[in-house]
Amino acid sequence: MQERKAVHYGQVEIVPGTICDGYVLDDGTAVMSERGAADFLTMDHVSLKRVVASWPPKTLKPFVDKASSVVATLVKVTAKNSPHKGRKIVVYDSNMIETIISAYVVASGHNALQKNQLHIGKRCSILVSALIRTALDVAIKQACGLPVNIQAVAKDKYTDIVELLKESNFHCSLKGKDIAIKTDISEFLDVPLNTLNRYLRKHKDVIKPIKLDLATIRTISPKGNNMNGYCLKDVGTIALGMDSVIGIELKEKMFGEHPSQI
Repeated sequence: MQERKAVHYGQVEIVPGTICDGYVLDDGTAVMSERGAADFLTMDHVSLKRVVASWPPKTLKPFVDKASSVVATLVKVTAKNSPHKGRKIVVYDSNMIETIISAYVVASGHNALQKNQLHIGKRCSILVSALIRTALDVAIKQACGLPVNIQAVAKDKYTDIVELLKESNFHCSLKGKDIAIKTDISEFLDVPLNTLNRYLRKHKDVIKPIKLDLATIRTISPKGNNMNGYCLKDVGTIALGMDSVIGIELKEKMFGEHPSQI
């Protein structure tokens, strides 16, 4: 069997703040990297591998078409602009991702998901709504002969997270500059600092801290010497990505309805 090659690379941002590695293979197939697909679905990377390896999981089996399959594919990256050029990576094509999303949505509708799967069901319900709205918007605009940026249309289906944070009374230690510190974020999301730190380490390629100068630090903490700040857009990325109680509430506000009702 001929080895497939990932010849085109780009960063996919359908959900604001969630940036996934996307590729097009040499046969024209659109795929996401395994880690990108996991982030897209708000699943732990290891959990996604386990789900795919035993597809379909017991809780999803009654809601999956017997003819459907989810199989990971190993490809070689040849895209010049990819940070993984020359490596072999695991990818999932759009059909497989849609199969996973549909299974979780239907299972969620039947209240069949386990407690540790509920956040995935909510995410998948939101994705279905956003993607349907995007497809309709794009189809109509294309039919009318208008140029369309699909990712921009998809992100436009979400309320701007920065405005939503402000409406939710998020407090920034540096109000004039709209820059927050870790304490602001952990208190707002009601998560421990070590949990926030783990998230920041895992997403260090996406979340870019702002190195604060000593004078600025001292306005916040008279005895502080080292401290990072975070712009509101990055705070929004964190809030939507951590799936805390507050993060889920923000997602619901972005759509104006509860994900289970979508």
